Amino acid sequence: MPEYSHIEGKTYTLFGNSDSTGEYYKTIRDLADRVSSMEADTCNLIKKLQRFSARKRSLRRALKKKKDGSLTDEILNLIDPCLNKYTTSAKEHLKHIPLSKMWDRRIATSREQYHLYMLEAELTNRLNTAEFKRSGRKVALLPYCLQDFAVDCRSEKKGFDYQCLHCSAGCYQNHISRILKANDIEPYIWQSGSLQKLAKETLNEKKSLAVLGIACIPELINGMRTCSKNGIPVVGLPLNANRCIRWYGKFFPNSVDLEELSKLLSQSIT
Repeated sequence: MPEYSHIEGKTYTLFGNSDSTGEYYKTIRDLADRVSSMEADTCNLIKKLQRFSARKRSLRRALKKKKDGSLTDEILNLIDPCLNKYTTSAKEHLKHIPLSKMWDRRIATSREQYHLYMLEAELTNRLNTAEFKRSGRKVALLPYCLQDFAVDCRSEKKGFDYQCLHCSAGCYQNHISRILKANDIEPYIWQSGSLQKLAKETLNEKKSLAVLGIACIPELINGMRTCSKNGIPVVGLPLNANRCIRWYGKFFPNSVDLEELSKLLSQSIT
């Protein structure tokens, strides 16, 4: 198995102050339960959170309103204190972003947006799990940064994009791919594949397409929203931290919670 230990990212770490990500996943599930009790329509709730999270200045004002504001204000005030420990570097990061990169919304994600994105990912998984599992073709898009950088990656282009050839026992791509294949999901290291072309090919085969994504939180939300807008059932899992070239100028070893991946794939489809 690959090494699983506390890592820090440029803006967040799902380890918080712990050596495990278990506390994060328990926290986000508990928060999603509480928020769902405030708005029973999950699809409508996600849309409200998406509109709200786009207004960065409004988020800071909402934290001052406490319970005197709207539903979304109340939600942010509920989740923010519980998730702060996972985003301790976000504010400092924003202070040092070059003007040339301010246009990149993922790079410029605020701490409050991170918290709303965490909730959105969990709610989207709950909304789409059943349809994802029923789809005729299920594809997983995996980030390059989960490879074992201590060895030369032997992945090869096969079909939609690159696939892991299981060359390293210490590689997350290796273990994730095995878990996915055991659940009838095609794993790809997403580098050059066209999602639009994939959807068209799948439709021509008279199959329904579903996607599982693994990425850092801003990238994950961007991808999940793109799939949803195109009618593709999507579920996803965040990387334990953001440590790739986009954030640091070079790659650092990264990880994802394999136990949580297995839980996501084993959820019932009631």
